[in-house]
Amino acid sequence: MQRSFSYQNVINRLLLVGLYVVYISLSSIYLLLPPMLAILFYAYHDALSKHDLFRLITVSAMLLVFEADKGFWFGSTIIFFTLLSRYLLPKFEQVIQCRICMAAIFSVLGYLGYWTFMWSANGILLLHSPMIDWHSGLYMIIEFLILSVVI
Repeated sequence: MQRSFSYQNVINRLLLVGLYVVYISLSSIYLLLPPMLAILFYAYHDALSKHDLFRLITVSAMLLVFEADKGFWFGSTIIFFTLLSRYLLPKFEQVIQCRICMAAIFSVLGYLGYWTFMWSANGILLLHSPMIDWHSGLYMIIEFLILSVVI
């Protein structure tokens, strides 16, 4: 009798979340390591569009780790990415069929769109606005290159 590995997917995803926790901690120390926000945005959109609940929970946990490490609101990335995935990205996908163009859209919306969302929400609530620096441009370029291969 052979044993089935029914929990292999769960163990792989938990290992992936653990590796991401280590990586995001290193990206806070070494500023040239991108926090992989655009890649998480693509993974979140892909899981949401394919109705894959377990992958959606895994990516949401990674997004919550990102928020906790960078000092953003709890759940703000999930709210922002859900709004984009439900209302804006389906219109882009109908019009644009280019993979490289979609990778650029994910990179720009992941970084500049999220910064604009946080800036406007913090402005409305009279809180301190997040800062943006030249590292964000470097992060967008690196993640654009990664996403252009992945998509």
